[in-house]
Amino acid sequence: MMGFQPADKYEYTYSGSEMNVPLYVGTMDNSENIEVAAMLFLNGEVQPYSYTLNGKVSEKQMVHYFTLGPNETINFTALVTPISGEKGDVIGMQFATVFKSDYLPEQDGNTSFGNCGKINSTICIPVNMQASGINETKADIVKTTITDIPEETMAMLEGLVTNDTDNPLDYSSYLKIKTEDNRNCLYSENGKLNLTLQIYGGKEVAKKITFFINNEPVKVDNCDYCEINTTTDKMTVFDVCIDVSEYKELCSFYAVAATSGEDYLIQDDTTQSERCLLINK
Repeated sequence: MMGFQPADKYEYTYSGSEMNVPLYVGTMDNSENIEVAAMLFLNGEVQPYSYTLNGKVSEKQMVHYFTLGPNETINFTALVTPISGEKGDVIGMQFATVFKSDYLPEQDGNTSFGNCGKINSTICIPVNMQASGINETKADIVKTTITDIPEETMAMLEGLVTNDTDNPLDYSSYLKIKTEDNRNCLYSENGKLNLTLQIYGGKEVAKKITFFINNEPVKVDNCDYCEINTTTDKMTVFDVCIDVSEYKELCSFYAVAATSGEDYLIQDDTTQSERCLLINK
């Protein structure tokens, strides 16, 4: 369980003062304590925030972690100064959590994450920008290639819809990390992780793609995120290089694509790639 706390109106206005955003995280049916990572996306970017809980104010971080007992819910208020957005914009804000964020599979044997490490996100709610945000983040404008979607991919997607006349690409967008062996293992080389990513499905929108190691955002080519535009009924392919030289031998890795600008009105899903085991040697 997670989301924005119940309100009469799900809409915020930024006028230059910190926004108070009431949120909650909770669990059901777990028999032991679990760790949940909690983050905000604003204008497609990971939004740093601090929060108040039991009269105390946390440090400002990109991601916060909560340890939840069985059937426990924590209500807290995020304190948000928009990282992005210009005066006059209306941008989308989403709350997202990662269940069992500290889970890592074994290197040998089954390397599947199962449901662990999977991101869950709310719909976007509007933020009316009566003042500009901080706007100090940097986008990596990657070179993209637009291709047809492979027949085997389309066949798999068509099996997910019940009506033969429906276009399966209309329902969801997909973000994939291309691997040589089709397993969820990634291998660095000389401290660098070179990746090819594929995004397809959904509407034609602007996307910002952030990369996460152990649930924390990482730089790509000294930038905070990649910025691309998707193309209807086509696959967008691009390459990135990430410096992983400072990380441990085994880490979790995934990418998240979030819609930016007012395109959230067209499509507001936040798409996570498969969760991968990064083997860093």
